[in-house]
Amino acid sequence: MPTMICTNRVASFVLALLATSMPCPAQDEAPGIVGHWRGELVIPSGAVEMVFFVERDGDGWKGTVDTPAQGIFGLPLTVEAGTGDGAFVLDVPATAGTFEAVLGDGEDELTGEWKQRGATLELTCERHAIPPPFPAALGKKLTGTWEGVLDVGAVELRLVITLEHDQTGLHGHMVSPDQGPDEVPITRVDHLEEDPLRICVGSAFVTLIVDLDEEAQELAGTFHQGRGSYPIALARVDAPSTVNRPQEPKPPFPYRAEEVVYENEAAGVTLAGTLTLPEGEGPFPAALMITGSGAQDRDETLFQHKPFWVIADHLTRRGVAVLRVDDRGVGGSTTGDDPESATSEDFVGDVLAGVAFLAKREEIAHDKIGLIGHSEGGVIAPMAAARSKDVAFIVLLAGTGIRGDELLMLQNELISRADGMDEEELQRGLALNRKLFALVLDDTLPSEERKKAMREVVESSPDLSEGKVGEQEVQAILEQLATPWIQWFLRHDPGPVLEKVRCPVLALNGTLDLQVPCEVNLSTIEAALERGENPDHEVHAFEALNHLFQHCETGQLKEYGHIEETFSLEVLEVLSTWITARFVDER
Repeated sequence: MPTMICTNRVASFVLALLATSMPCPAQDEAPGIVGHWRGELVIPSGAVEMVFFVERDGDGWKGTVDTPAQGIFGLPLTVEAGTGDGAFVLDVPATAGTFEAVLGDGEDELTGEWKQRGATLELTCERHAIPPPFPAALGKKLTGTWEGVLDVGAVELRLVITLEHDQTGLHGHMVSPDQGPDEVPITRVDHLEEDPLRICVGSAFVTLIVDLDEEAQELAGTFHQGRGSYPIALARVDAPSTVNRPQEPKPPFPYRAEEVVYENEAAGVTLAGTLTLPEGEGPFPAALMITGSGAQDRDETLFQHKPFWVIADHLTRRGVAVLRVDDRGVGGSTTGDDPESATSEDFVGDVLAGVAFLAKREEIAHDKIGLIGHSEGGVIAPMAAARSKDVAFIVLLAGTGIRGDELLMLQNELISRADGMDEEELQRGLALNRKLFALVLDDTLPSEERKKAMREVVESSPDLSEGKVGEQEVQAILEQLATPWIQWFLRHDPGPVLEKVRCPVLALNGTLDLQVPCEVNLSTIEAALERGENPDHEVHAFEALNHLFQHCETGQLKEYGHIEETFSLEVLEVLSTWITARFVDER
């Protein structure tokens, strides 16, 4: 479940580029499209400088693009020849932007149109001198593995960067082990004024501005992503550190596991997952797992914990088939036609497509298919159950009972206070959010009037930074509040939905959950089920468990990755006993 931040302190930076890891073309080779290009894209709010770097890639080209004013550097760029002489198409997949350009006769100018999200704007770029190659001596010093901890306030994340230098420059990748094992390519390394380095991880919109110490043992500076900036120190290590996750299931398994793919045809989404089936002939009861907010993989991997795999392993050993699925745009699942507009309502369709898929399997008892939802998944599960009689039961793991705006206000207060925020600053932030949420929820306001009023509220905050950085903070808050997901979530009241749920319901939470506070949400869930006269429901609060159902000290998000336990055994037993008593033992 996301947190709404009062203000997002960010530092803008525009540094002169002196040298990059891009090689120079051969002296006797006509440069053509290869080179360093700069131009200004005129938009309603002003002009945005676009900086393209294009190099040879075998028989074709590749490159990167920067928008320095936005703090974005090294976005991956693909380049293809266009349909006419001197025509090229420069595509930026990360932003869905495309520059369709023609190289001028003197090969010093690219002229054409920038197309992005339905808009078409004229863009002319001029050729600039190609920077010299990255210093080889410095590149050799940087070769190796570097690790540090990124403290983003509520959460601490390990960061690992691996670099290697060869005749074409510096290459490497970044891994955030606490978020997953994926190696994200480093798209460019720039050597800046006064010797700092800019390490660009373009596809993640990440840049690190760091200095190498004299002993070549530490890279220290600032981590930038979007409009956020945080201090970072990376130490040279022989190998990345490892964490102990003793609950992660290990083979051999006393059940079958099958990779599956199915469609949500109405939304044009392909969903991929893993179906675990107990030993025996069946048919078996089944549970489909629904992740929390944000793009999650099928195991709901976080800080190298895989709670959904732990739950699936536990249930399958007790006779319950389990389907866990990658969210849209993650792993083997596609994004759909309009990913930016998707809300929890849309994800209900994905869930019911999964129920329909399970119902077609001969190993599954068609009348015993249920849902287990964590956090936002606990919002989605009741909507699916209220909409379809094919849902036989639902389990809400830290599901919500209060309206979205109330939840985010309470969540923000608890997390900020636990992190030691000054009380006056906390109260100012809460007051700011309260005003903004009220404007979002006021359906009587015309759209433009609402935007103007929201901007005035944010700009009145004494906690904003000065100048351009402050404007970036304002824009970040307004953009967050403008997303369809947050607008839907702020309005959603789970109570009326829960009143319509007729199937058995189990609601569980931990008393130290700071993201979906236990007492108020469990009590409102229970009250809604009783108002609806649900014939079979239970709620349980577990002492000293956090939002991930780990035993903890404070419930702070910073604890998640330090705790070895992935998911409480006590909760697993309550969960499996409740399901098997209703759907396994009666077989």
